Amino acid sequence: MSVSVFFNLIRWKNLVLIALMQFYTEYFLLSNFGFETTLSNSLLYLLIISTFLITASGYIINDIIDVKGDVINKPNKVIITKNISIANALKLYRIGAFLGIIIGSYIAFKIEKPFYSFYFVGISALLYFYSKYLKGKMLIGNFVVSILLAFSMIVVLLFDFPSSLNSLQSDLYLKIQSVIIMYSVFAFLLNFIREIIKDIEDVDGDYNQNYRTLPIIIGKKRTRNIAISITLFTLFLLLVVTFNLVDILTITFSYIIVLIVIPLIYFTYKLWSAETLKSYNHLSKVLKIIILLGIISIPLISIYIKNAFN
Repeated sequence: MSVSVFFNLIRWKNLVLIALMQFYTEYFLLSNFGFETTLSNSLLYLLIISTFLITASGYIINDIIDVKGDVINKPNKVIITKNISIANALKLYRIGAFLGIIIGSYIAFKIEKPFYSFYFVGISALLYFYSKYLKGKMLIGNFVVSILLAFSMIVVLLFDFPSSLNSLQSDLYLKIQSVIIMYSVFAFLLNFIREIIKDIEDVDGDYNQNYRTLPIIIGKKRTRNIAISITLFTLFLLLVVTFNLVDILTITFSYIIVLIVIPLIYFTYKLWSAETLKSYNHLSKVLKIIILLGIISIPLISIYIKNAFN
């Protein structure tokens, strides 16, 4: 198995997005404001590595369990059985999950929160449970994988808590907490929409595996309309939050409108007329770009908050 095949197996682009979310959360929304927090740089990197390993192992076990459907949905992208045997893929899954849990547990003990180690065990178990039992359930699988993505930011907040705060810092920290939660909510919503789109893409293979996903139960068009409704709600929420929290005459406001809101409007327009698998595949990629652009806005939000509190 070549290096490029291995990176495709573990969905390296998605892993980079998650790592970037965690890195930006720490350096632009926690460390950037002078709080004395629990995570050192080395522990932060270990947290990112642990998340990387557990998530990568989740992608591997998902491909192992879903190999029959992938042969139908995306025959040119099948890796399990074609480039690597199921037995070797299982070894990679077990090694990744084990190392991720061990590293995560080490971090939990270092910050004197040993019960936090159950987080890593729980996430690893949930990823397996998702691939084995939940993926083919209507909306449940979509919800689980989206909440896990959103929680990748929340976990940094949980692990890197301030040791002490004065009154002024307390107000600022509450603001930072709300911003991180806000980003997590939007990450959840956008990825939830993307998961629904992917279900439409994968309907033939999912049907062959007796899955009960939303498009199989209610049809592609009704599923598309639900995705449009959630997208419009996300747009509305984004505009409300932006106009209430960000000054219009700032670079931050312009960035959000031009590089997040307008692409989301474009996505909604294209989704309204989507019919072919190719168009849904395009929309899935557009959403991933929007999520990336949202992550990249974190430094701008950080600068805006810092200026507002000075």
